[in-house]
Amino acid sequence: MNKEAIKQWWSEYLSIVFTTTKSYKVVTVIGYFFSFAMSIYMYQAFVAIESQYGPIIIRTLVDIVWAYLVTHLFIRSYIKMRLLNSALTTRSVIWFSIFILIVSVISLAGSYGIEKIGILELIDKENLKIDVSKVDISIVEISVWAVLNTFMTLIFWAMIYLFWHQQIHRKQIQKEMHQAQIQQLTNQLNPHFLFNAFNSIRALIYEDKDKAADTVTQLSELFRTHLQAHLKAKSTLEDEWQVSSRYLAIESIRLEERLQLKVDIDDVLLSQHLPTLTLLTLVENAIKHGVSPNSEAGVINVRAMKINNKYWQLSVGNSVNKQSQADGTNTGMKNVKQRMQLMFGRKYKWQQSKTDNYFEVKMECPIA
Repeated sequence: MNKEAIKQWWSEYLSIVFTTTKSYKVVTVIGYFFSFAMSIYMYQAFVAIESQYGPIIIRTLVDIVWAYLVTHLFIRSYIKMRLLNSALTTRSVIWFSIFILIVSVISLAGSYGIEKIGILELIDKENLKIDVSKVDISIVEISVWAVLNTFMTLIFWAMIYLFWHQQIHRKQIQKEMHQAQIQQLTNQLNPHFLFNAFNSIRALIYEDKDKAADTVTQLSELFRTHLQAHLKAKSTLEDEWQVSSRYLAIESIRLEERLQLKVDIDDVLLSQHLPTLTLLTLVENAIKHGVSPNSEAGVINVRAMKINNKYWQLSVGNSVNKQSQADGTNTGMKNVKQRMQLMFGRKYKWQQSKTDNYFEVKMECPIA
């Protein structure tokens, strides 16, 4: 191994040692707290704790620190460097077992050295509750038993760590897949929106060229904002309303007095998140199927209110005076439902109602 390879290995090792997640720290603290309690209990069984209470506490703390260093510096580092990013083969298992055996010997040697430190030396026959002289076990047998016991303990720790890390990794992959699905569904909405916007401009060209020019300007501003939002799978309610209001401004130029808008959005909820383009899709659906097909004035209601400390509600409703002749595949609405499901799981509720003259969608979402 050349100097560059050694330098790279050392850099990777130090990065692993000094980089830990919050969950790892929490689990480690909890685990060693219970280990501390168990060690005190075991010492009570073999040592006259009344006479050596102070040294036992100190010895237990030192043992726990040593056990942490062994698992963190050796076992965890080996797993992250050798096992997590490679296929688990018979060869890798054998080498890992040999490594654990070597670490077991190092761990026992360290424990033996700790025991020889003045105040930490607890093996005093006068303080033992059992007579070790009557125990017919050779030093070799004790050593073998101690190594095997340490070996099994470290193997158990390694298996728990591997399982825990794999669970976190699996959840991370699922989260990334969900984000990719949300982004894919968001992409499907863009051509649909662009098609409707160009249709609006086309209709205006023959009626009012100045208004057509204004609409193109609005569309340019809309897409500048829209393209920035397109880079992320979720947006705040404030961003969602900004994009939707530009779309409504474009449609109001075409529809004029036929479009009546009522908006009631609680400012407290502007920082809440939704899948990108959710509100735009609902508003677009209201224009396409509610207001646009009618020669009479139509109403669109956009409302966001807080239900309680855990949930808030977003609703978009529109008047219905005439059966829409537009494409009724409900692709946009299906995409909204899918993206909401991917983002919130079972924590959101979808309510859709329709009467002879009014259609409304209500969504209850968890407050972040």
